[in-house]
Amino acid sequence: MTFNFLTYDSQIMGAQTKIMTKFFSENQLVDYQFVESTSSNMFTLLHFKTFGELSFVEYQSDTSEKINTFTTTNAYCLQIVLNGKSIEEGSKGRILTTGDSIFIMPSSRFISKDSVNCRKLIVHIPADFLLRTAREFGFFLSPDTTLLDAGVKPFPMTGPLFNLINDMLQQNPTQLGERAMVYYGKLLNSAILTMFKKPNSLSNHPMHRYIQCIHDYILSHITSDIPIDELASLCQISRKSLYNLLEREMGLTPTLYIRRLKLEKAHSDLKSNIHVRNVTQVALKYGFTNLGRFSAHYREQIGELPSQTLRASCR
Repeated sequence: MTFNFLTYDSQIMGAQTKIMTKFFSENQLVDYQFVESTSSNMFTLLHFKTFGELSFVEYQSDTSEKINTFTTTNAYCLQIVLNGKSIEEGSKGRILTTGDSIFIMPSSRFISKDSVNCRKLIVHIPADFLLRTAREFGFFLSPDTTLLDAGVKPFPMTGPLFNLINDMLQQNPTQLGERAMVYYGKLLNSAILTMFKKPNSLSNHPMHRYIQCIHDYILSHITSDIPIDELASLCQISRKSLYNLLEREMGLTPTLYIRRLKLEKAHSDLKSNIHVRNVTQVALKYGFTNLGRFSAHYREQIGELPSQTLRASCR
């Protein structure tokens, strides 16, 4: 299982474990301590990369007698075992083998003993960023981390989530705008939330059910012209109540919310480049008849022009 770091902020080869502990501390990632069993313990690889509000770390060591203590107070962390085995110390005793992943919650402590040449990828996500994304994408996740599954899950070795992380690792952040990096980060957060959220973990608040209903209805009619009154009727509330609901819960008007979801689908089509001839085809598919406005709205939300997304997908 391999991710391709084409660009990175730091690369360290053949350093002692105390150097790695210092590196994590100085970069204020997490309280991550590597306990040496012998003075000769060496790390064979470390890659570090920041991408907007996220950071990625890939590391591998050459020793099997090593205890890793991982603690974070204000961030979520996705750990993926790319090679070898990682056994959690303590009562839970979770075991991660090649291809397994675990989502570590804020204020949680994960102590593990790794096998020889165990290699991991760690994705560090600030808690406030994940919670903002959850709200925007309709997960309605509260700071109560029990809504997320702390169990071991197989990480998909192919498909959208794997491809998204690989794409972020290969992109040069200095060549992307801030909006583009935020959008990439939100897509990754949404995919992680989908993977690790517990069944029936959505809030029971009735207004949240309305948002979920609106979200699902828009997606099922994403290529159609969706009247505002139709959404109000769907929820059996007044047009004014619909505006108040979306403004309070999403910070958007109904029109802007519909447009945002349509632009996300347009971005997905352009990026996947499946049966896409040109930008005009995609714009018209989702009801954007003014191509100039489509490009302007797309750039404002995604961080690049639709033509740039399409060109990148053809490389």
